[in-house]
Amino acid sequence: MKLAIPSFQFRFIPSMGNVVFPGNFHPVGTQKAADAMLERVGASVSEGGENWLIVGGSGGFGSAARAVLGGRHGANTLNVSLDAQPTPESNNKIRKIGSPGFHRNLALERGLTERGTKAGSIIGDAFDPAIRDEVVATVRESFGGKINGLVWALAAPRATDPRTGKAVTSALKPLGKSLSVKTFTGRDEKRGKVPQVVEMELPPGNPEEAISTIFVMGGGIVRQWIDVLIAADVLAEGFTLYTISYRGNPLNAGMYRDGLIGLAKADLEFETSVLNAQLAERVGGKALAVEGPAVVTEASGGIPGVPFYLAHMLEVMGDKFEDPLASMQRMFAGHFSEGGLATDDEGLVRMDDVELQEAFQSELASRYEAAAVGSNFDDGLYDRFMSEYGKTRGFDIPGVDYEAEFDTDAVCGLPPSEG
Repeated sequence: MKLAIPSFQFRFIPSMGNVVFPGNFHPVGTQKAADAMLERVGASVSEGGENWLIVGGSGGFGSAARAVLGGRHGANTLNVSLDAQPTPESNNKIRKIGSPGFHRNLALERGLTERGTKAGSIIGDAFDPAIRDEVVATVRESFGGKINGLVWALAAPRATDPRTGKAVTSALKPLGKSLSVKTFTGRDEKRGKVPQVVEMELPPGNPEEAISTIFVMGGGIVRQWIDVLIAADVLAEGFTLYTISYRGNPLNAGMYRDGLIGLAKADLEFETSVLNAQLAERVGGKALAVEGPAVVTEASGGIPGVPFYLAHMLEVMGDKFEDPLASMQRMFAGHFSEGGLATDDEGLVRMDDVELQEAFQSELASRYEAAAVGSNFDDGLYDRFMSEYGKTRGFDIPGVDYEAEFDTDAVCGLPPSEG
């Protein structure tokens, strides 16, 4: 089937805090963006040979870590992620071509294989015990029986509890009391509407939502994975676990660090510290929680208030801003250096150190104060954020003709359809 997807479709959802909900993606653009990641990391600086597992490796920090590990450091990589696969027989255009994660995996694995490393994916829910068993079997059969490291970059909004078979959903809500967050509205050129600064009132999460959020985004599932991998004897001596966390900043603390997500991240950091001691004892290894910077990812648009913060941050930080790939490049350069990565007093790897510099945070705070509710939101800030957000869905990627048709089977790596 020939298909053209000329523009990024999205809508704002006021009932959820005016978050941005994407309606489509472009497979050619998504693959080309993944190719560009490998081009950015440059040639391999090592002989390789290490084997790394990435849980949540099809987007954001996970795909960036995979590109850096495989492309820059010559590691073999195995990804675990739950991404919609192409459904060629579907009449729905998006279902027919799958998901951004599928196409990101496809391009990364193609590029990493061309560079001489092993690269594969296991598609499934990380909470499913069968997926862990499949990983163990794959490591034994195709990755020499041992893995040197694991990057935990899972950012799923929901998971299936294997004990009940029911879906558990995280909640993007404040804790204890309601919260007002500043954000912006969309633009509607047909109706003459321009983006405006608005303030949204968000109700607090309840105890059940807090427990569900910790289940989905906390550290309990990481502990289960490490227990299984230790029992299967597939961890190499000196094995390293990195869990990607986020501390946030004073401007988004009410939604993030002091909200339900913050409870989950605190649990992730606590479990990581426990696993650090366990891994040191069992395999001479370590576990470190990585505090990532605020970045534009597929998830960014769906967190109340975060688009507003990121839109300003992109301009305030300028060329000091690090996207997921730049952050992971810097982190793994430290990991593979002789001295290793530095940690703070809590044993955390602070990749948010640049963002949290006083000069940047002071300017951002001033901008928040000056942004009057009901005023027009700056067009340049709006366009920059939406462009960066669209790139996570394969749009606004240099070198892609968005008016051109592509073959849906060919772009998915499938054999041509009959007839």
